[in-house]
Amino acid sequence: MIIIGHKDGSIEKASNARFTQKTKGYLTHTVIGGEFAVGKDDDNIAFKTLLGSCVAIMFYDKNIKIKGMNHFLLPKTDNSNDDMKYGLYSVEAMLNEMYKLGCSKSSMVAKISGGADIMQLKFSSSNSIGFRNVEFAKDFCHSEGFKLISEHTRGEHGRLILLADEFQTFIKVTQKSETDSKIVQEEVNLQKEIQKAPVIKEYANGIDLFDVDKKIIIEPQMEIELF
Repeated sequence: MIIIGHKDGSIEKASNARFTQKTKGYLTHTVIGGEFAVGKDDDNIAFKTLLGSCVAIMFYDKNIKIKGMNHFLLPKTDNSNDDMKYGLYSVEAMLNEMYKLGCSKSSMVAKISGGADIMQLKFSSSNSIGFRNVEFAKDFCHSEGFKLISEHTRGEHGRLILLADEFQTFIKVTQKSETDSKIVQEEVNLQKEIQKAPVIKEYANGIDLFDVDKKIIIEPQMEIELF
């Protein structure tokens, strides 16, 4: 059984028999923008998502082998937190479902991916959606006490992420112009929304896992493989 959090805030429990798409030999569920998914390794269902400036936070309980992945579009807003497209509401809703299944913060680790400046706009990187999404994800993990073991963030291209059993993470950076063009169309709408979201507070002792001068940082825990 896979738990799916939908854009409208509803929570669905989906039977494993529903998932028939395969990626790299794994039965796969695609997590779209504004949604999340939680499942046990025993379900043998991998989670996949396509990211531009959006970010996916992935959690894994090492003891009971339960994983979760979300896909949020913006960090947070003071206007309406009850919307799965915002990282704060999305990650808290996902963690609540993981805790219900017996996950414990003390045995959970995290990874993050996404946050590209795919539109390559000529403004300060600290104002870009991708930068703010990544900063929110890192600050959240740090402030809540989750160990962030790796990330694959920023750059100028989209990413296809596959989260499999044992917290294996496969990443394909999109190089095809048509794929990036499709993502850019969604980014235009996000740029309109960014003015509504407040600037994320930076923690003085936050975890600094990437160098903003480099386009892509690959941590050793991430398995970079085409699929």
